[in-house]
Amino acid sequence: MDSQKMQALSKANQEGRLAMLRALDVEELGEFLTNHREFCKEQNIHPFEITKALDSERQKEFLSKLEQCNLTLNEKREILTTLRPEVKQSIDITNLPKEYATAIQIPTKYGGQIEFEFDRDFEEYRGLDNLITVSPEDFTPEQRKRFMEFCDICPNAEVLSSLKDVAYSSSAIEYKEGEEWIASVIDNIPSAYSQAQKIAIIDNAIGKKISHTPTDGTEAFEPKNSKALWKVISNGYGVCNGVAKVEQYMLKRIGVESEIVSGHGHHGFLKLIDVELPLANGETVKGNTILDPTWNLARQRFGGMPDNFCITYEQARKNDLTSLGLDSQAHKNDEKLQDATIGLDEQSLRNLHTSVGLADKEGMFPLKNLVEKSDTINEMYADNPEENLKHQFLALSQACPEFATCQNSTMSALRIILDFDELKANRCVVNRVYDKTDKDKNAVVYVYLDSKVSGKSFFFADKDTGQFVQLPQEEFINRFECYEKDLEKLGGIRSWEDRPKEKDRLSSIEDQKGEEI
Repeated sequence: MDSQKMQALSKANQEGRLAMLRALDVEELGEFLTNHREFCKEQNIHPFEITKALDSERQKEFLSKLEQCNLTLNEKREILTTLRPEVKQSIDITNLPKEYATAIQIPTKYGGQIEFEFDRDFEEYRGLDNLITVSPEDFTPEQRKRFMEFCDICPNAEVLSSLKDVAYSSSAIEYKEGEEWIASVIDNIPSAYSQAQKIAIIDNAIGKKISHTPTDGTEAFEPKNSKALWKVISNGYGVCNGVAKVEQYMLKRIGVESEIVSGHGHHGFLKLIDVELPLANGETVKGNTILDPTWNLARQRFGGMPDNFCITYEQARKNDLTSLGLDSQAHKNDEKLQDATIGLDEQSLRNLHTSVGLADKEGMFPLKNLVEKSDTINEMYADNPEENLKHQFLALSQACPEFATCQNSTMSALRIILDFDELKANRCVVNRVYDKTDKDKNAVVYVYLDSKVSGKSFFFADKDTGQFVQLPQEEFINRFECYEKDLEKLGGIRSWEDRPKEKDRLSSIEDQKGEEI
């Protein structure tokens, strides 16, 4: 292929490139696929995407030259699998290698996608990951078990889950990881547990496994990665409706019906249908209730009381009030939620979680231990704010060793345990930044302390060491940067920079009600 055509290919979008390559004569196409493998790799061009769109005669002509092309066995099998039906029928497979013959015999749908069949030998699918898309949400237990075997053979096949009639993609290996984790939770719930006890176990497990996507609301946020059911579990990050999808899927497995509902501002959560809840007085109530797994994430991660667990619509609307008294309207949906009239009062909630070992016999949750330890540290280091802060970090890391990778939950916990007055601070900021060398702009939690005693200090949560690391101001600013959208919210001023009429208070990017403990 001459340099002029290569320049045109380089400048075109993906569809344009494929159209140009499909227009080549078969001889030139074969030469291109042989001589420009690196270009195809860089541009994510698969040979079958070109050949499957050729007419029957050109496909036959290309097949006559297939062995002359410098293609891998998998690439050749992809081409053979996606041939037109009439071309496949014209091929005598008697003397073909088995790998070729089985590829030709695999049935495909319009567009070249394989018609996945449970009763086929999955080894015939090996290497054809790019051609396989499966939607396994409604699989039976037997089908799930069989599909897990397939995932080992085609780990990069596409697995779809649906959310509000939109399909989101996980890989087969993410499906397997997700299903293995789900099984580890559900299979270990005692069969004698009540419906409410099982729900409590599942909601807590989700909070321990999944965190709110820390780049949500920034230019680095990728929505599709935070809403795909099994990807959310495998990666450990999701946004509200993605987390709700995980919980809905798990609750369905234990026989609990639910509906994903959106409030004003599109916040997603669950309405549980016709569930039975135990009351402190020994009675039970049955009906519809609200469970917001996203607003419980930080509480579950750090062992707090999940106060968005099985609540009435009236209570959900009260919880919408921010610390400044503003109504977030996150759960406002009168049409969908007016029948969510049952819920657990505080004592009933404590009793329920005590019954499954998530609270002590007095109904106190583990977060109490962290808060008490924080208070003791404040007393011990009353005259040394910097040492105070370092020991607060140590206590937090002991309570949650993975604190550096559950960023939003960690920020919520820090906003609880860091006492402005005890730190003798002019300012204390808990926020997120990204490393300037990180092309993906992954979020990093940091704390900035402007102490009246020890001056200005920066600390960041290091994912490699699992510790908060202190950096001089110049080194921190040279290494890290704020997200553009966070800067926009603050009028272009970085969180640690002086602001007009700055109040002496603990600062954060915004009032993130859903991640407060």
